[in-house]
Amino acid sequence: MRSFNRLAAALLLAAGAYALQAQQSTGRVALRVVALDSAGNPVPDLTAADFSVFDNGSPQKIVSLHLNQSDQAGPLVILFDLLNANFSSRGEIWNILKTSLSRLPATGSLYLYLLVEDGSLYAVHGLPEAPAAQDAADASWVRNIGPLLDTAMRKTLQFRPQDLRRSSPVGVPERFTITCRALEDMGARMAMVHGPKELLWVTYGFPSAIGLEGEGWWDGGPTLRQLGARLVQSEITVYTADPGMNLDRGVLNRDSLDILTGATGGRTSTVDLNKAITQAEADARTNYSLEYEPPARNWDGKYHKLRVTVARKGIRLQTEHGYYAFSGA
Repeated sequence: MRSFNRLAAALLLAAGAYALQAQQSTGRVALRVVALDSAGNPVPDLTAADFSVFDNGSPQKIVSLHLNQSDQAGPLVILFDLLNANFSSRGEIWNILKTSLSRLPATGSLYLYLLVEDGSLYAVHGLPEAPAAQDAADASWVRNIGPLLDTAMRKTLQFRPQDLRRSSPVGVPERFTITCRALEDMGARMAMVHGPKELLWVTYGFPSAIGLEGEGWWDGGPTLRQLGARLVQSEITVYTADPGMNLDRGVLNRDSLDILTGATGGRTSTVDLNKAITQAEADARTNYSLEYEPPARNWDGKYHKLRVTVARKGIRLQTEHGYYAFSGA
């Protein structure tokens, strides 16, 4: 358990040191805000006067607001989580993936990875290595999704470590650290692609509060928030799709999913992949870049809760729930 605590602390510090360089260098906090009406449609005509920002409960002055609109969504990576699902549930999701992806239009930059049981990432259709390849990317590969996924399943079965061949997977602390490492790796690969992008993590998740033998409960929330902060700095928004609560097929741990999506301004949904993909792409096409400049004393290295509201009635906002205010010192 000591090694788990040390690793979790290392993940927390590494993520924090990297993720907030841009914020502390500019003295501003930058947010991506999605505004939706009661029907779920984007609202593109808001002004800075419509918004209010509260940093740890204190009102802030907005110094910049810009509407981002595009006819095309940015790159979207789907990460299918085999590590945190049992055999019966992964088979069901496997079939959902094949059915849903085969119905997608063959346009856009769409990619698919597997989070394998040994913690590695397997590219079913991987990200391009060069910007020129990214510009030319499309989703025509989904027409062959059935054979691609079947081949990937056969290959990844051999990646299972010996302790995962038992009926019970590795313990929760180990799964937590392995999953965080994999998400860090996924984020690093996505960071090589320029511009905003979305990560759709298809998973049951894992507990954010972990009981350690003889040591009480460990709170993984700060680690997940720091991971989210690093992803935000790489212009990555996390969305999650889960199969719902089904004790026969897997136990859903939505708390970890809510924390990570909240840290990046994404959202959670059930595993209706077509709906989840549509939501992520719509958010990418129409959103606001909002900046405010907190006073110097705010850069205290602590986690700050954020609340963004809008004066116009009937509008729902989607943005980051907070940030870590590391000072230049």
